Amino acid sequence: MTNQRVKILSSISYKWNNATSSLDKNCYPPSLLQDLLEKHTCYFIDMSRATEKINNFARDIENNFKKQCDAHVYVCRNPNLYHPFGIHYDLVPNIIIQCEGQTNFKVWDKIENVNNKERFGKINIEMTDEPLLDVIMNPGDMVWIPEYYPHHAISITTRLSVSFPIQIHEGSDMEDRHWFRFEG
Repeated sequence: MTNQRVKILSSISYKWNNATSSLDKNCYPPSLLQDLLEKHTCYFIDMSRATEKINNFARDIENNFKKQCDAHVYVCRNPNLYHPFGIHYDLVPNIIIQCEGQTNFKVWDKIENVNNKERFGKINIEMTDEPLLDVIMNPGDMVWIPEYYPHHAISITTRLSVSFPIQIHEGSDMEDRHWFRFEG
């Protein structure tokens, strides 16, 4: 998988050699990717077409909101790892689905007076108020996070979740959600 899709939440940079026949020299070798998943919290972007189920859910979101939707897959194999996002907010709303494990999810009230020129939301915010929501998410649980609402995901166990950010800003083209199978 290409390093443009794989986000390793670590300050360490990695280098590797790919086979000479590899068309994309930026693809992580599977053994390195497995090692990184064991040692760091990671997420994968541009995953809305990764499986038929994810694709169909993203299509339903797009049909409902009339806005483009992606999918980010979050993986934490060790709940004792430091999570560099901390309490943060996003500039777009997200639907987050817990797929495996348990996560303590906290959501605070909306941040007002946000700098609209930001490309990404703020991370590692200090909050003194009590969260509006403080729940343990189990597989199949879902939470809606509006834009500018600080939130914090704390892995209690090994975790796999999918976040569906909805691009509410102008200029977001819809994905081609056609899905086909090789029947035979």
